[in-house]
Amino acid sequence: MASKQIIAYGAEVERSTDGTAWSAIPEAKGIAVPAVEQDYQDVTSLDSEGGYREYIKGLKDIGQITIPMGYTSAGYAAMIADQEAAHPIYYRVTMKPAPDQSTGDVFEFRGFPVPQLEAGDLGAPVGINLNIRGTGAPTWTRGTEA
Repeated sequence: MASKQIIAYGAEVERSTDGTAWSAIPEAKGIAVPAVEQDYQDVTSLDSEGGYREYIKGLKDIGQITIPMGYTSAGYAAMIADQEAAHPIYYRVTMKPAPDQSTGDVFEFRGFPVPQLEAGDLGAPVGINLNIRGTGAPTWTRGTEA
């Protein structure tokens, strides 16, 4: 049986200020999707059975991710404007379709961006790490089957 795995090349990474009108993040060199982290609160008491700790679920957090990209003046200007915005920016990653799909999976999330220029060697391309502090719940939409 042939593998149905895909590579990142061909994916789309986009941003939006309203979640409706999307624009590509220029020169993206990779994809990043938040991972949900779950907090657990210790509720152990004097009568916890057998002296074992007990936990309940607490809050969830999507943490921070980084999208690596190449530097462009227009891209950097957009990131600085997004950083100054009062509200979180919408981000969308659309994977290229797997061999058994006609459309790829889509991940959407919101966050506060902080662009960071990469220190480079004399002859190396200038890069940016777009660090995004996620907020709220991410969504995943499975691609359409072929």
